[in-house]
Amino acid sequence: MSQKRLALVCKHFYPEMVSTGMHMTEIARRLREKGWQITVYCDQPEYVVEEGEEKVPPELLHEGIRIKRVPVLGAHRDGMVRRGIRGGTYLLSTIRALVRDRDQYDGLLVTTNPPFAGLAGWYMSVVHGMPYVQLVYDVYPDIAEELGVVQPGSLLDRGWEQASRLMLNRAAGTIVIGRDMAELVRHKLQRQNWGTMHLIPNWSDERTVEPVPRDENPFRDEHDVGNQILVQYSGRMGTTHNLEPLIEAAGRLQDAPVLFQFNGEGAKKEKLQRMAADRGLDNVLFLPYQPLDELDKVLPAADLAVVCLEGRFTGMSVPSKTYGIMAAGTPMLGFVEPKSEVGRTIREHDCGSIAEDPTGVEVADMLRQLIADRDRLMAMGERGRTAFEEEYTLSHAAERYDETLQRYIYGRVDNLRD
Repeated sequence: MSQKRLALVCKHFYPEMVSTGMHMTEIARRLREKGWQITVYCDQPEYVVEEGEEKVPPELLHEGIRIKRVPVLGAHRDGMVRRGIRGGTYLLSTIRALVRDRDQYDGLLVTTNPPFAGLAGWYMSVVHGMPYVQLVYDVYPDIAEELGVVQPGSLLDRGWEQASRLMLNRAAGTIVIGRDMAELVRHKLQRQNWGTMHLIPNWSDERTVEPVPRDENPFRDEHDVGNQILVQYSGRMGTTHNLEPLIEAAGRLQDAPVLFQFNGEGAKKEKLQRMAADRGLDNVLFLPYQPLDELDKVLPAADLAVVCLEGRFTGMSVPSKTYGIMAAGTPMLGFVEPKSEVGRTIREHDCGSIAEDPTGVEVADMLRQLIADRDRLMAMGERGRTAFEEEYTLSHAAERYDETLQRYIYGRVDNLRD
């Protein structure tokens, strides 16, 4: 096919190179290489990592990708009401822009950020006959129920559930990022739509991240890690991330050669900083999000990297940082359920250890055992890298996205894998 035209609906995109913003930018770049003409409809950045990118123009051309930032009201943070207003006006502005530009694309890829973004795809499908693929990053309203944002069984909850089912079942195809997530989403899909759901795990860019010997890593030198074991958490410190046990463990390991490093931002960061300050911990270091061009040094700098998701959110989200850690050849410490996608990945490839919703005491004990056997740590990291090369590269993901989008937008089914 000579020309493939796609509208990408996602709240976060370049230069917001964190979390879904980074992943959507990476996959769009690779799809561009595969001949897709892409227009992105997104919001102004919430976090900008790169210097000089504080002010982002409403329209931007990035590596051949057209980025359009729709007008919104409200705020990224500062309370549920203002965030809700921002999400709602983003949706309405996006629909308006999609209708205006409908001759410029043949189908849509729509994410679940914000949660009702799929209604843009639903509207374009019902009113204008545009096919769309729904990409599920988070399962709603399930997460909102667990967070206490909505009361289970309430009118709002029931309405949200119906809207989610509407978005999923109207989609020509659905992409999920974990096996545990597939189980939850299947319950929301009508039986005749089960075959349109495809598992495509998240990834890391193999062109960016690869193992770097610890004694040659400038990031370790910059932060005076020395011969200490660096236990690192990089990414969003959100309400679903059970990071408190790390601080508690740090308090119990002040006599050990271990440095705990937190890179990123999020709702829990201030709480974690207070916990460390209250305990007078000098073995805990907090840093902001690190620039993307430093990722190839940051992730390989760790001797052990933490991936976490509270057990009650299993299947509702999948920590994407897993694959960057594997790419770096770094072993993982997973605060996750064994049956979760990340738990299964760690167990299947023996590339780390799992502790399900652990206490600080349990984490400290696990770390003492792990750091006592550095050869074991290195072997786990090597196995993770091997598995990454076989299954979780950006190249693998781009092939699957290209195939899936062609199938559901253009009806091409050649070589599509389930």
